[in-house]
Amino acid sequence: MHRRAAVIGQQNVVSTQCRFTILGPPGLSCGDAELDLGAPQQQAVLMLLLSRSGSFVRSGELLDGLWGDRAPATGEAVIRTYISRIRRLLSEHGLGWAIRSQSGGYMLDPSLFELDATEFTRLVETARQERAGGEVPAAARCLREALDLWTGTALAGVPGEAAERERSRLERLKLIATQELLQLRLELGEHAEVVAEVPLLLQLNRLEEPLYEIYLLALYRSGRRAEALQVYRMVYDLLGKELGVSPGPRLRAIHEKILRAEADTEDEFVPAPRPRVPAPVAKEPPGEPAGAALDRNLGRRFVGRDAERAAFGAMLERGHDEGLEVLFVRGHAGIGKSTLLRRFAEDAEAAGRTVWHLHDLTTAQLRERLDQLAGGLAGTSAGPVVLLDSCERHRELEPWLREVYLRTLPADAIVVLAGRSGPSVAWITDPAWSGMIVTRQLDALSPAESAALVQARGVDPGFVTSIVDFAAGNPLALSLAAEVGRSMSHTGQPSRREAVRYVVDTVLDLLVGEVPTPRHRWALHVCAHARYTTEDLLRVAVPDGDPAELFDWLRAQPYVETPGHGLDINGVLREALEVHLRWRDPVGYERMHRRIRHYVMNTLLRDATEPRASVAVTRTISHLRRRGGVVCRYVSATGDPDVRVTRCTPADHDELVALAREAYGEFTASSVRFWLNRQPEAFSVLRCARSNRLRAFMSWLTLRAPERAELAADPVIADVWNEVGRRGDLPSGAHLAVARHLICPAFEAKPNPITDLFLARMMRGWVHESGLAASYLVIANRQLWSPLMDYLGHYELGRSRSDYPDAVFGHDWLADPPSRWQDHHLEDELWAPRGPDLFLHEGLGGR
Repeated sequence: MHRRAAVIGQQNVVSTQCRFTILGPPGLSCGDAELDLGAPQQQAVLMLLLSRSGSFVRSGELLDGLWGDRAPATGEAVIRTYISRIRRLLSEHGLGWAIRSQSGGYMLDPSLFELDATEFTRLVETARQERAGGEVPAAARCLREALDLWTGTALAGVPGEAAERERSRLERLKLIATQELLQLRLELGEHAEVVAEVPLLLQLNRLEEPLYEIYLLALYRSGRRAEALQVYRMVYDLLGKELGVSPGPRLRAIHEKILRAEADTEDEFVPAPRPRVPAPVAKEPPGEPAGAALDRNLGRRFVGRDAERAAFGAMLERGHDEGLEVLFVRGHAGIGKSTLLRRFAEDAEAAGRTVWHLHDLTTAQLRERLDQLAGGLAGTSAGPVVLLDSCERHRELEPWLREVYLRTLPADAIVVLAGRSGPSVAWITDPAWSGMIVTRQLDALSPAESAALVQARGVDPGFVTSIVDFAAGNPLALSLAAEVGRSMSHTGQPSRREAVRYVVDTVLDLLVGEVPTPRHRWALHVCAHARYTTEDLLRVAVPDGDPAELFDWLRAQPYVETPGHGLDINGVLREALEVHLRWRDPVGYERMHRRIRHYVMNTLLRDATEPRASVAVTRTISHLRRRGGVVCRYVSATGDPDVRVTRCTPADHDELVALAREAYGEFTASSVRFWLNRQPEAFSVLRCARSNRLRAFMSWLTLRAPERAELAADPVIADVWNEVGRRGDLPSGAHLAVARHLICPAFEAKPNPITDLFLARMMRGWVHESGLAASYLVIANRQLWSPLMDYLGHYELGRSRSDYPDAVFGHDWLADPPSRWQDHHLEDELWAPRGPDLFLHEGLGGR
């Protein structure tokens, strides 16, 4: 856009072509010159004016957009300074009059500048018009041009709430345009290329359903139907676990289309309802118990397991030449294996198959029944479906089944074996069965599926949330609690206390059964209460037992999982064991909790210096405090910190300063450079273990009597030292510790494994650093982290200066020593309910 000469007063000023770029790091070019937009806060003011498109922006809006509720008292003066600097910058290129002011506000004239975001919007709209006119190649070209305008994250490095809102809006528009381009490329036949590109986008947008729709269609049109079905099963599980919802109607329709193997027209389609075909009349399946007619209504009450049913449906559709296939359905007691097999039987009958559903039989009866069934294969038009439940009861038959009996079945037969464990080593290593075994692990139902199951049983809506929270997706516990809740809704009997005990006792009887000794029972309770259970923990928590023997016994139980840091019990069994011990032996419950916590805080925390160990101990502390309801919101639940921790070397200095500048601006970068020269040993550097790329770093400064130059160079340290002076002199030999820099730009807004590492390092210092009189930490995102600081007994310092944006929190370890600090909120840790106090938690408190 070429500008004319403009006359301001009596002076001629030539305005050249000027262009703002915000689809990446912000920039302003005038002619061939690239202008320096100044400090990040100054950029935030300029970008907010630009985003308002010619409207006046009040000073209060600028304050809120820049600092939120942390605006300093001199904020308006700072804003005026930034405006003055921006005007001076623009005036050098004939645009000093581009910002107008009136009482209480400012306006930037957008007509004087080009803006890459405006060009992006225009190109996207043009693409949509081309697509509506049937010009698919032209539409794709426009979208490619639009996306080529992006040079990185929108408004990269610009701080403030207003910039974050605009950044989120622009990034969302970019994602939508990317999806539209991928859809056009599918129409242009670029199926294989799209298949190769979508997985990276999914890594960055794990819950974006339209991307999965594109991916499924691309796989299907590339002839990779089995992979498409597998992706659908994965996304079904993902959405259920992360959001508690099922895939949307469009994704489900695409899945149905792939299941039916329909010809794809590569156009938009509206899924038609599946035609209802009368199911063939099947003979009464041998081995089906009396009263099976009740199971015919199962479909009306069946909830979830879409992925497993899809896998079984694919087996029903496969051809005769593909060979016998065996599906192992595994899962612990109560997870719904038997119910799923009954549903499989209905699905198979509807497909016209002869079904042999074998369950509730002794081993001898099962062998006899199978021999009888082998003679009934003649005359069947489609291969039979053999459903064998509770396989763990018939282990001695496994060699005969694998080596003799199943090999006599037709090639299009389907065999489903359900049990607490999957195929044995003999199955897996037998070459004859290579490629013919499929294993499905039944996991807990999602919260949405759990609620649907409970509601289907007519439970009072007021009890639903509490039942779902307790049962943790276990169908057995859901059904038990739902029936008890329904009885209470209609009759008021039994009492809530007795109802809860009935459910808990029944769950424990069915899922655990008998245990060898009281020491084994205590080991179970320890495993349920702790986050990770090791031999060392059992040695402390069950002092009169053999830790190695107890550990091996726990590890052999089907309901105990073995993650990398120790043993774990998850789901409803954990909650049932907790509830049972809390009301049966509250004194023992508290003693166990104290032993575990003392071991974690005074042994594990002290020794956890390696990244994965640090994250594990942070999660363990969070788990022990989960009833308090605060700490768990600030510790990540999954993922490992794929980093290594190193001491800082002189070669790292420039890189650390650059990262601090990019993430938090020049004020923080200057502080990092200053303290790198003063206390380089205080810096811990986190680099990617594989690529060696700098991920984050923190500093833990040690102060006894700061020098005058240090107080002058860093106003944060000056405020800390003023606070120390107000509270009194440091005792002889004591020192302060300041977590001055917590630089984690990729995750600054939410907890993650790297912030878990920061927390572990700080807690280790608080509890175990000799001579520590007080500690302080400097936090950029005060709004996010201040509730945790309050919970941990850290007060916020006042600031003598307003020219730094961070919040500073501190704790006096002389007045509140670690031994007493560890007992803060002990009552909440032990006795606060973890969910709605409606059904399962009422009346359970032990004291």
